[in-house]
Amino acid sequence: ILIFFLNLAPVVYTFYWAGLQAISKSAHVISIVGFFIAVATMVFFAIMPLGGLFTPYLAKRSRRYMASQTFTANFYKLKGLDMWMSYLLWVTVFGAKFAESYFFLTLSLRDPIRNLSTMTMRCNGDHWFGNKLCKHQARIVLGLMIMVDLLLFFLDTYMWYIVCNCVFSIGRSFYLGISILTPWRNIFTRLPKRIYSKILATTEMEIKYKPKVLISQVWNAIVISMYREHLLAIDHVQKLLYHQVPSEIEGKRTLRAPTFFVSQDDNNFETEFFPRDSEAERRISFFAQSLATPILEPLPVDNMPTFTVFTPHYSEKVLLSLREIIREDDQFSRVTLLEYLKQLHPVEWECFVKDTKILADETAAFENGDEDEKDENGLKAKIDDLPFYCIGFKSAAPEYTLRTRIWASLRSQTLYRTVSGFMNYARAIKLLYRVENPELVQYFGGDPEGLEMALEKMARRKFKFVVSMQRMAKFKEDEMENAEFLLRAYPDLQIAYLDEEPPLNEDEEPRVYSAVIDGHCEVLENGRRRPKFRIQLSGNPILGDGKSDNQNHALIFHRGEYIPFDRCHQDNYLESV
Repeated sequence: ILIFFLNLAPVVYTFYWAGLQAISKSAHVISIVGFFIAVATMVFFAIMPLGGLFTPYLAKRSRRYMASQTFTANFYKLKGLDMWMSYLLWVTVFGAKFAESYFFLTLSLRDPIRNLSTMTMRCNGDHWFGNKLCKHQARIVLGLMIMVDLLLFFLDTYMWYIVCNCVFSIGRSFYLGISILTPWRNIFTRLPKRIYSKILATTEMEIKYKPKVLISQVWNAIVISMYREHLLAIDHVQKLLYHQVPSEIEGKRTLRAPTFFVSQDDNNFETEFFPRDSEAERRISFFAQSLATPILEPLPVDNMPTFTVFTPHYSEKVLLSLREIIREDDQFSRVTLLEYLKQLHPVEWECFVKDTKILADETAAFENGDEDEKDENGLKAKIDDLPFYCIGFKSAAPEYTLRTRIWASLRSQTLYRTVSGFMNYARAIKLLYRVENPELVQYFGGDPEGLEMALEKMARRKFKFVVSMQRMAKFKEDEMENAEFLLRAYPDLQIAYLDEEPPLNEDEEPRVYSAVIDGHCEVLENGRRRPKFRIQLSGNPILGDGKSDNQNHALIFHRGEYIPFDRCHQDNYLESV
């Protein structure tokens, strides 16, 4: 209220008390003082958070203001160039706003105020209102003009912020090398060098191998992971991989880099490395563009902090059943979930069918015949392949139906998609640890199982994934089968759940335990697994907010310095971790 009256008083004195027709030194001085008060008010409201306008909550240590101090009012402190760029942004915004307001709003209103405020109207009146409105017509017009100017004054602040923020963002993007206008050739051509310098901790390791040897292991792992996810066909994979070829020195072999990197500098290349506008193209482009940004120097896997990823689960689908995939989702649409996913991901479905056909051909090869029989067999083969393109399999064997279920589940909101994505952390840790420690590979030269055990040991030290399944003890048979499939596919996955036992006395509540299992736990006679840990809780931890309470009871099973929390439907990729 005080600030409002301090800004209102000079205006009232200048325009009403002193009047516009009088020459008053006091009004001139007060108007100047009012101008600086308005500027100070603007600066104060611009830099002060809304929550701190009337109460200095940032300085209080009461729990009442803890949420504001920790979340809504906890701004990241900028330093160096970032801080000065932020200052420059806001100076530019307000400078442009006030310049535009002065030349286009204030000056254009100066003469109308002088003339309309002192104008005397000659009125004859009208039938309804007489001369009442006519006498004040000049002031009514002036009021409307002031309202329009005020409206434009407040609206153009946001407009100038958008314009300046856009310009600064483009400049910042060019500075960081991540602008969409940055030539794609540079991004892909320099990708191998950036993998070597920004992903591998080469400063801490003894360089006994050529950089190409280390880079090829990372790049090939990324390409193969996309092939396993059916984003690439086998012919695309062969064009993107590093290959061993005979060297010019007799008896030695060397690595040949894929022409994918070189082709970005030469327009004469017409090779298709991945389907156009596909998920593989998006992920490879995002990976290359991410490495073009300034990032921290990589640490060796031995020195990286340990962390545990938490994901809550209540009633979400773990793995889609075959019935859910091929049945009609809606009686009016007549479209199955599988048909819908095939339309959304046509390239990935094509790659999946090709891969499935290769798998089927390995078990049952076509018979050779003469040319006529070949034509008939070719036509027959196309007819026989229809089930592959329709439902993804021709044989009802579990290994084929499961492949279709997994393909659909990885493209739907399922827990399997989340687990499959975030377990890439373990794969990435094993990959980097193997690349950064070539002496480890030499030590286990003739023992691949021993090497894999050493890599898994390091991955378990650095990363854990805990899924908090609140209802697991009450799962139905099909839900339990899907959960068991997760544990068989990812033995290091940990599942925390609530287990209840009857009370010792009739008047007491049931005893609640927080238990955790993984794929290494013993399977009991009833098909359940023996818990790895089982801790009795003081009561039922589900107090109301199900998702958070569901995770809270599982916090005792975390290990490490960091705990990322992720939703059940999120995904992750090998190249993004």
